[in-house]
Amino acid sequence: MSKPMKAGTLPKILKWVGYGTAILSLVAGLGKITKVISDRVEARRNIRALLSSEEVQRQGGDYGSAWRSLEQASQIDPHSAEVLDARENLAMEWLENIRVLEGEKFSDITQKLEPVLTRGVVSSKSAPRKADLQAHVGWTYFLISREGRGGLDPAEAYARAVQMDRNNPYAEAMWGHWALWNGCNLSDAGRHFSSALASGRQRGFVRRMQLSALLDCSDDESDNEIVRVLNAMRKERGSVDQYTRDHVFFIYYTKIVPPRPETTPFINAVPPGEHVATFRWLFDGADLNESKSLERLCYLAVLQEAAAQNDQALANYRLVRSKITNPNIYPSLWQAAALGIQRLSRHP
Repeated sequence: MSKPMKAGTLPKILKWVGYGTAILSLVAGLGKITKVISDRVEARRNIRALLSSEEVQRQGGDYGSAWRSLEQASQIDPHSAEVLDARENLAMEWLENIRVLEGEKFSDITQKLEPVLTRGVVSSKSAPRKADLQAHVGWTYFLISREGRGGLDPAEAYARAVQMDRNNPYAEAMWGHWALWNGCNLSDAGRHFSSALASGRQRGFVRRMQLSALLDCSDDESDNEIVRVLNAMRKERGSVDQYTRDHVFFIYYTKIVPPRPETTPFINAVPPGEHVATFRWLFDGADLNESKSLERLCYLAVLQEAAAQNDQALANYRLVRSKITNPNIYPSLWQAAALGIQRLSRHP
């Protein structure tokens, strides 16, 4: 027969059971907290790795892969401010450098980017940032319009961006591009580009957009304006990519030799001495074949003569003549050099 339990024993047992249960609950809770922290650390590590991959891909111009990297990062943490910011930045850069292959459409890309930009416009607290994103929304409208889709007005989107941020460089530059795209309105476009430059931001982008739009116009007034823009860029210590440089060289080919009615206004689009400096800034270091090297030398001589740099012009005309062994191969250059030598040899 078992002994009766002493008074007070049961409460003690229940107390220790309670302690044990509490300890076990605490251990379980700590385990859950540890797992949450571990999961967050792992998620953060994975996001950092994806952001690093995106940066490398973006710098290499592989925007599609960069976008996929950020989509993966967004799936890990849809609310990550760093990921959201990176997606907005990538969307803008991709639009600025967009290229489509045969069989592709601009809308294949813009339909992915436009929602990210629009959400950024709504959520951003910075007026310049909101306007930057809004301007790029307008650029998606422009790209889609090239596919024949109506109902979207880029200019309206640019105007909203300018209301958010006066002289916003993206909005004003894209608006200037739009003015040239629709009839090459130089005066209207010029006002927009001037406003963009007045912002003091993104000068390189503004100039690239301006030159691209002017080159698409392909008329005499636009060609003269190109010279003025390039002259300003030289003074600003800007840079010109090879694609633009090649197209500008073709303009000189159509304007300088042989002389035409539009030659003099083209040469005098800026003071001739400055035109010489800008031409040399563009083409002195260019890697040209034999034919284009002769053209460059002859064009320089013509510009130097217009700038009253007669000794240099005469020397270059003579150099052109000395390099042409068969006048029938380069008749226009031969004649231009011969006439230049004749004119300048009369002056001591």
